[in-house]
Order: sequence, then C-alpha cells, then structure tokens
Amino acid sequence: MSSQAIINKLNEALRHEWTGLAQYAQFSFVVSGLMREVYEDFFKDNSKECFDHARKVGDKIVALGGTPAVDRNNVQQTKDLQEMLELSCQFEKDAVKVYQEALELAKGDYPLTIFLEDLLLEEQEGVEEIQKILGGECCTSASSCGTTQAG
Repeated sequence: MSSQAIINKLNEALRHEWTGLAQYAQFSFVVSGLMREVYEDFFKDNSKECFDHARKVGDKIVALGGTPAVDRNNVQQTKDLQEMLELSCQFEKDAVKVYQEALELAKGDYPLTIFLEDLLLEEQEGVEEIQKILGGECCTSASSCGTTQAG
C-alpha cells in the first residue's frame, strides 16, 4: 500500500463528504411543501453525518502524514423533493464507491481497513434507506436526475 495513494483517495473521500455537507444542508433549507417537516430533519441529519465522516477522514489523513483537503466538488441543486432524494441516493452510492476504492488501497493495513469498512457500512445503509423511501433503485447518474450544478 502506498501511503500517498491512500492519502489521495482519502482526500477524494473528504472532498465528497464536504460536498455532502453543503448539498444536504442546501436541501434542508429549500425543501418545501407538505413533507418539509419530515425531510428538513432528514437532510440536516445527513449533513451532520457528512461532517462526522469528514472529521474522521481528515483526522486519519493527518495521522497518515497528509494534509486534509478543504475544497469540495460541485453541489447539485434542486427544489424538487423527488430530485433531492434521487441526488441523495446517487451521492450515497458515489460515497460507497470511493470507500470501496480506498479499501482496495488499504489491503494489509487491518486498522485502516476496519476504519474504512465502518464508513462504507454507514454509506451503504444510507443508499438502502433512500432506496426504501424511493421505493426502489435511484437514478444512476446526476445527469439523469435532471438537475443543475452550482459551485
């Protein structure tokens, strides 16, 4: 395992978590209608989970001798609840992918593997929870959700 390779992958995960923090917070601000009361807290809780993951990943990057990323990816924006949920599902699927890739790089480092497996499990649970809300699979890419991006 290359120390720099895992730091780079963890920084990719960190950027993803920073993006989730902003995206879920934005969704909690703009969700409206009859389901606002339910989904405002849902999105706030997901934002808090992203911050918790960012904190853990950032700490791990420092422990490995790296510098945590402070930038994020583009935030997807919409005011449509269905699109918010589809984007959230895709976001969680993307998080699963990045943590799976990090796990591949961490082979042979048992403590790091456990750390990443714990994060991966939480992300997979997020996918499954949103899929239950949606009643099945979510969109397979942000572009198929029909949304716009903002920096």
